[in-house]
Order: sequence, then structure tokens, then C-alpha cells
Amino acid sequence: MNYYLMSLIIALGVIISIGHDPHYYEVNYILIPAFLLTIFGFIYRLTGKKIFGFVAMLGFIFFVPIGLIGIYAIRNMMDDHAKLLFKRTLKNDNRNHR
Repeated sequence: MNYYLMSLIIALGVIISIGHDPHYYEVNYILIPAFLLTIFGFIYRLTGKKIFGFVAMLGFIFFVPIGLIGIYAIRNMMDDHAKLLFKRTLKNDNRNHR
């Protein structure tokens, strides 16, 4: 399973479990908006724009320690996308030099 999806599921579980505890439900006023920020990782996957990846990482900061896994997963997605773009430019350069 993708680390990004795994960390989203665990973060959602944390929000649900905290919401049921009457002493700590106020924490969800911070965690729910942070979780909404983590959803921007899906938008990053679709568009490839780095700003959405950084926004998703910002949301994962509030979910320590599972948020670190989410940040790691989004960073890997960004690195993979950068490698793909680099390979495409190399292929295009080889075609232009022939």
C-alpha cells in the first residue's frame, strides 16, 4: 500500500477516535483543517505542481509521528516526478541532436 494513502487512513482514524473523547474533541478544530490540507497530495498527483505537494506536507506536520510518513511519501512522489521530467528532457535532447 502506498505510504501516502496509509498515512491518510491513520490520520482519519486519529481524528475519529479523538472526536469521540469528550475531553479532547477540541483538538479536532486543528486536525480537521490539517487533514483537509493533506488531501492536496491527490491534487499534486494529478497536476504535478509542487505547491500542492508542499501544502499536503504542511498538513501532515500536525499528525506526528504518522505525519512524517506522509511527508516522506509526498517527497518521494515529488522526486519521482522530477526524475520523470528529467528523463523526458534527456530523450528530447537526444532527438534534437540527430
